[in-house]
Amino acid sequence: MVYWLIAEQLGYFNVDRVKVMQDAKDHISSSLRLIQLDKLFPTFSNFILDSAGQQIGNIIIEYICTLIHTIVFAYILYFTAATSSYFYFFVYKKKKYLPEFKGDLKIAFDIKWSCINTFVESFLVSALRLAMPRFSMIYYDINDHSWLYIPFSILFHMMFDETLTYWVHRWLHTFPYLYTKLHVVHHRSKDVTPFSGFAFHPLDAFAQAVPTFVSCYFFPLHINILLGFSLITTIWAISIHDNVPLVPCKLFLYSTHHSIHHEAGRGQMTNYGKFTSVWDRICQTYWVPDRVYFGWDEWKQRKGIFSKFNSFYSKIVPDKSSEELNKQIKQKKN
Repeated sequence: MVYWLIAEQLGYFNVDRVKVMQDAKDHISSSLRLIQLDKLFPTFSNFILDSAGQQIGNIIIEYICTLIHTIVFAYILYFTAATSSYFYFFVYKKKKYLPEFKGDLKIAFDIKWSCINTFVESFLVSALRLAMPRFSMIYYDINDHSWLYIPFSILFHMMFDETLTYWVHRWLHTFPYLYTKLHVVHHRSKDVTPFSGFAFHPLDAFAQAVPTFVSCYFFPLHINILLGFSLITTIWAISIHDNVPLVPCKLFLYSTHHSIHHEAGRGQMTNYGKFTSVWDRICQTYWVPDRVYFGWDEWKQRKGIFSKFNSFYSKIVPDKSSEELNKQIKQKKN
């Protein structure tokens, strides 16, 4: 934020804040359009305006609307996605996908912390949402930048988000204080389910979510790209906890990668990435998930489909860490 504000004040960038703010209010994602607190609770809204003044009062009302919108949407998305995934893979189709899965499930614990996390983190995320049109390079009108810029901005955002999330996640495991005070909540569940996807300490979850929301302070980003990545991140968080490797493409850190990450011992120090395995391979914190098998026979066929790509990818970004870790396991067994 400081970088962008200084650059704007020095005249390196020129942003029409009046236009951006109006575009933000007119966008389909605008909380003011969806909630309309002044119509739902006119007495309460008038009280805020009278007590805090017009300008500050409007910001408070916008924050409350954004907060309500964020909390409600997050709860609906979590319970819809997690419940659907759980009942499909762990109940309805368990004999097909997870016949050999026998875990100590902490579903009540995961749901409790998911609810706590969603509620508390929404206060912080809502503040970020208010700040973006006021201070960042976020834009709402597609004509503000060339259509040709869109794929580049998606690539920039992915690289930015992937890099920062990897290091934040790794630091949460590296420093004992951060792990025992924050990240340990998520690792209480050694055997995970889709309900584990949101089970974080709120500050832990916020630290890993910040990269998604702050890339727009370093380069222009269309709001729909940011919203799209936010939605994909949420669905991804649910899917990587279902233990079913539906798309065993080694470019990505899919569910059984994360099953290893939740294991006690050495597994926790591997597979830190968000979507891809690039940083884990570069930093030698990668552990190939092939040894994790819960009885889904079709997985072997799926793996064969991606075998050529996985081999090609391994040549470009070699995996040295998995070989060493597997050797250590064999030595202990012997």
